[in-house]
Amino acid sequence: MNKRKATEIRVDFSLKREVLFVVIGAMLGAVSMLIPTVFEVGMGIPYYVTWVAFGHVIGVYSSNAAFAGIVIHAITAISIGIVIGVFLYKTGILNISKISNGFLYGLLAGSVILVVFFIPVYFLILLPEINRTIETMTQSSYSEYETTSPNYSFPLVISSYVIMHLVFGITVGLISSTLSIKFGSRYRCSKCDVSFSRIDSYQKHLELIHGEKPIRLTRILILGGGFAGIEVLRQLQKAFQNDIGIDITLVSRDNFFLFTPMLPEISSGMIETRHIVTPLRVFCNRAKFYEANIESIDLDKKQVVISHQIGKQTNPIEWRSHILKYDYLIIALGNETNFFGMDGAAKQAFTLKSLGDAIVLRNHVINMLEQADIEHADLDLRKSLLTFVVVGGGFSGVEIVGELNDFVLDSIKHFYHNLQKTYTRIVLVNSGGRILPEVTEELAEFALQKIRKNGVEVLLNTRVIDVTSFSVRLDNGIDISTQTIIWAGGGKPPSLQSALSCEHDKSGRIVTNNFLEVLGYTDSIMALGDCACITDPNTGKPCPPTAQHAIRQGKVAAINLISRIKDQENSKKSFDYKTKGVMTLIGRRNGVGILLGFKVHGFTAWWFWRSYYLLNLPTVEKKLRVMVDWFIDLFFKRDVTRLKSTTEEPPLRSKASDHSSVKV
Repeated sequence: MNKRKATEIRVDFSLKREVLFVVIGAMLGAVSMLIPTVFEVGMGIPYYVTWVAFGHVIGVYSSNAAFAGIVIHAITAISIGIVIGVFLYKTGILNISKISNGFLYGLLAGSVILVVFFIPVYFLILLPEINRTIETMTQSSYSEYETTSPNYSFPLVISSYVIMHLVFGITVGLISSTLSIKFGSRYRCSKCDVSFSRIDSYQKHLELIHGEKPIRLTRILILGGGFAGIEVLRQLQKAFQNDIGIDITLVSRDNFFLFTPMLPEISSGMIETRHIVTPLRVFCNRAKFYEANIESIDLDKKQVVISHQIGKQTNPIEWRSHILKYDYLIIALGNETNFFGMDGAAKQAFTLKSLGDAIVLRNHVINMLEQADIEHADLDLRKSLLTFVVVGGGFSGVEIVGELNDFVLDSIKHFYHNLQKTYTRIVLVNSGGRILPEVTEELAEFALQKIRKNGVEVLLNTRVIDVTSFSVRLDNGIDISTQTIIWAGGGKPPSLQSALSCEHDKSGRIVTNNFLEVLGYTDSIMALGDCACITDPNTGKPCPPTAQHAIRQGKVAAINLISRIKDQENSKKSFDYKTKGVMTLIGRRNGVGILLGFKVHGFTAWWFWRSYYLLNLPTVEKKLRVMVDWFIDLFFKRDVTRLKSTTEEPPLRSKASDHSSVKV
């Protein structure tokens, strides 16, 4: 392949990264060169003298001469390997994204080093120094190739040098080739928008898919870019990276993967917004990605209709629809907020399900503080502005109310000096007799006492029956005057699912068997994550909607789909996952949880929560960014900057007389 063509198809190419692969291979190759020296040692030649001679050549005559010799030998070997590698990459003569090419590259590199470098340097510089060194050590005249040692064999010595350098070269070639295939460049087909790690797979793709007689592809369609969908995608790409006949497509309404456990910390500004989101295209090397809405799913015709808008997001020119055909369908659509038929709550309450929700909620809370800071005379209005009601006492509600309470009180303390802690009212409304039904009663009681101690008012056995723009009505007849209602009262499957011709449970989730296959469509459709009703064999109840279950379901679904495609039905795996633990934060560096059957609470639970979720962030970059955010939060005040979007800008008032006149 000529240089021009290689440049056209190579994407995501970094010379620095490719050279790094060669450096790693060369370092290991330098170590492997020691193996053939057993021949010389067996002939009675002290091989360490060679390293001492290397040290003497560069001017080191102390006891460190041998160490210096080893270092200069390794540096020389690495440098030559890099030079040859860069030459091959730049010229396009040999592409090592094939193991066979890596082997050839290794033979070439080892041969060049032997002929061009080692033989001249050895016979002209190194050998005389070896003889002088041994003469000094033995106090007698010495010449390596005139030795009378009965074990000495000149052909064997030369053979050991040849083998030594070929071993070095092959090690460099195979290791750098393997690393390049695993982590290196990608060869992308512009027509299909998929990439391959190996050039031979790309060429085979062009021949079989875009040639004169294209083969029929096996089409896998994944709906949803959450924990379950991404895990399935990862496993399928790994299994079918170089399988030309497999076509994988991911569809999501957002173009990023959202790490939802950290959303409450986004709403308080502790973590920067982009630090818990990862572009879905980062995961899609071997798969196509479409950012679109899912309009309908036809299980019988095996097709999905998606739509997207053309033009500006605020004023689209038109909506376009597309039909996606599939052979195998993975439904992992997550869930949506369940308002239990309360229209007022649906219109007036804030939710915390998406990144946009977190941004809007944070801006609103800061806006309430700013407004309350102005209203000196109207105390009732000020109290209403500083009253925040969270509905729902599960994990989500408790985490939100804890983070909200910390943010509001810290902001008042440091920035809003006209306000006082006594002006604020943070209320958690829970319909049950205890918060956190997911943990033991003892831990729930600990959390309740901590939350109340931090200043949160918790109302148990209380239901919300109506929500307006300025109040919340409870079933005990009490009205709470507030401008902020946050709904964390549970979720429900997407409304799209209700029209599907498959079995649903009473909440609307898709019912599956223990292989995660949809009943009635076990040969082609799987459902997983929050939108599916999957029975936990350990409890006999549906699996809870947690990230750890979604990830494990994604792994099992991928294994079973791979087994079906490869006609290895006996390799299918049933879903059997026992929860490793549950954890939640309750504010003020406190938390509660159960880990491997052990109860933890307080600072320990908080620390475990952070450690676990930090490790599960999808990329090293995001881990580092979140760690920096947490570290900064230890020493600096919360940021109360409110960044308004165009949809949040208040309408302009045309007449000054419309304003109420109040002295401040």
